[in-house]
Amino acid sequence: MALKKLELVDWLLHINDEAKLKKVIALKTILDKEAVATSINGYPIDREEYIQMVKEADERISSGQFITMEDLEREIENW
Repeated sequence: MALKKLELVDWLLHINDEAKLKKVIALKTILDKEAVATSINGYPIDREEYIQMVKEADERISSGQFITMEDLEREIENW
C-alpha cells in the first residue's frame, strides 16, 4: 500500500495539465466531503459551499443586484 501511495504522490507532483489537476482536486473534494451539487463547470459543491452560495444570492437579490427576465430578454435583443 505504501508503494502505491508513493507512486500516486510522484504522479501528482508531475502533473502539468491544469485540467487534470482540477479533476484530481474535484475527486478529493468528493472523497473528503459529500457533494450536494455540481458547479456550472462540473465541479462538486459540498453542503457548506452550497449554503454560502445561496446566502450570497439572497443578499444580492435583497440589495437589488439582479436582472429580471424581461430586462434580460430586452438586453439579448440588442446583441
